[in-house]
Amino acid sequence: MTHTNLFIRLSLILLAIISCNNSIIENGNDAILDWAQDNTSEIETLELTNRHDDLELLEQIIGEAQLVCLGESRHDIREQFMLKHRFIKYLVEELGFTTLILEASMPYSKEINEYILTGDGNIEDIMANMPGWFLWDTKEMTDIFNWMRDYNTDPENLQKLKFFGIDIMAPNNGLDQIFDFLRFVDQKALENFESKTYARDIIEDDNWQQTFQGYSGLSAGQKQKLNDNYEELYIHLLQNESEYISLASAEEFNWILRLAYSARAANEMFSAEERIEMGLIRDNAMAQNTLWIKNSLSREKIIVWAHNVHIATSEFTMSVETESIKGMGYLLKKELGEDMVSIGAAFNHGEFQDWNRSFAYADSNTIDGTLAQLGMAYALIDLNGETDNEHVLDWLNTGNVLRARDFEMTCVPLESFDAFYFTDNISRTTPNPESLAKFREQ
Repeated sequence: MTHTNLFIRLSLILLAIISCNNSIIENGNDAILDWAQDNTSEIETLELTNRHDDLELLEQIIGEAQLVCLGESRHDIREQFMLKHRFIKYLVEELGFTTLILEASMPYSKEINEYILTGDGNIEDIMANMPGWFLWDTKEMTDIFNWMRDYNTDPENLQKLKFFGIDIMAPNNGLDQIFDFLRFVDQKALENFESKTYARDIIEDDNWQQTFQGYSGLSAGQKQKLNDNYEELYIHLLQNESEYISLASAEEFNWILRLAYSARAANEMFSAEERIEMGLIRDNAMAQNTLWIKNSLSREKIIVWAHNVHIATSEFTMSVETESIKGMGYLLKKELGEDMVSIGAAFNHGEFQDWNRSFAYADSNTIDGTLAQLGMAYALIDLNGETDNEHVLDWLNTGNVLRARDFEMTCVPLESFDAFYFTDNISRTTPNPESLAKFREQ
């Protein structure tokens, strides 16, 4: 056999192998798309409507769960905010959910909750003065809070809606509330604790990165002193629970105690040496704050709004970190089991006009790219749809890439989420001009 003939035969064999592999891949992709199509509901509109036909799959996904997490790819996607507004409306009106929890400052959430419950204050002013709230201080979020307020105003709605933040990134306002409480119930204790240091001159509620940088300049001894002071404040409140409740109320005391817990966790977080350690401390505290809210509200149904990385219910990795992460969602799932459902977010492409940001079409090998192949503008996909197809099972139970905020997370779809909602084309949320100006001045 000549070298030429041998080369031709080897080339034909190689082409046959490649063709076979491509056929396997193509058939596997077709099977995944067929399964996804059978377990997907196309969402008809972003706009609020009294018709919920296109969202009825939510009831099947959620079942009897008392806590539902709604994820997002980024904190600034208009279409995802608007879809979550529709989800919230459906969960409240059709499934009896009563409480919205947001990945935002716990101390500063109090004013928003009071606005939703009583109508006191101006929501635009309240949100514009929320440190660190640039991402949340948008028209889309304001629309949600005003809808919640309008719902509470209707006398036919006997069960009123409530709002909480769970984040620990801005503790200074929490310390203010704690000291105001002590001023009312225990002047002597107030004088003692106000004389101690809590790094309040370093903490910037508006800018956690600056706070973290400030803490990095502290010595080990200074950090230990701060830790002792925050711990002493928390323990003092615990030890005087009965007396303080008799002077105020159980509800007020429990809130103040939670703020002390969060401030202590914030100090621990800012004292961390590495960003990954800081993130794990934060996620643990947000999980514990969520469980505290859930326990405080007995059997009321709760919606948690947070980034995909915070609601993933299994370990995952991030392209910006080397270690695998067990975040808030993992901790909540471990505690709540089937009482919790997690719905992640995905998107295909888009552009943030006037922000010099564009997002290319999602790679077909990612979760986002796979869902984009369904050809729907907006969709809801149930990951628990039955299948015995090996390609589908492999896709559901193998690590897949999901777009995140300027990084990628790799997760096992079925272990990390119960469902996804998808938006094909994205644009940016509309920020409050005052908060935008503050952001650009930093």
